[in-house]
Amino acid sequence: ISVNMKERLDFSCALFTKEGGLVANAPHIPVHLGAMQEAVKFQCRYWNDDVVGEGIQPGDVLVSNHPQLAGGSHLPDITVVTPVFGSSGSNNKEILFFVASRGHHADIGGIAPGSMPPHSKTLSEEGAMIVAFKLVKQGQFDTEGITELLKDSRNL
Repeated sequence: ISVNMKERLDFSCALFTKEGGLVANAPHIPVHLGAMQEAVKFQCRYWNDDVVGEGIQPGDVLVSNHPQLAGGSHLPDITVVTPVFGSSGSNNKEILFFVASRGHHADIGGIAPGSMPPHSKTLSEEGAMIVAFKLVKQGQFDTEGITELLKDSRNL
């Protein structure tokens, strides 16, 4: 468990509407909560876009951290978004709301351990940039995919 989360309490949790609007949050880190709504809204748009077209299915868990494209605050703050599905008439695949959490990770790659090195000149030099990734796809954890994302950030 990350020291940043366990001892510094550098994490936040919140509930969002099916469109990504903030409903309720724990009073943790304000910068997380201000940006997290945009992260959830971005994931809704991204996965339901006509180009991507994959949609969000029961059993999916989404992850992102990109501050310029996907509503992240900075790369070490990784956001995990989980849709909650329920029944509405004949549709049992309707998203009712989202649960999301964002936590600060000590190292997510980059040109030096610890992320956010002072000599970085580009965002990619600070670590793994995750715009949109299904960490869990229809109930199956994508160990290989997330490992590749993180390894590629340090050119291992």
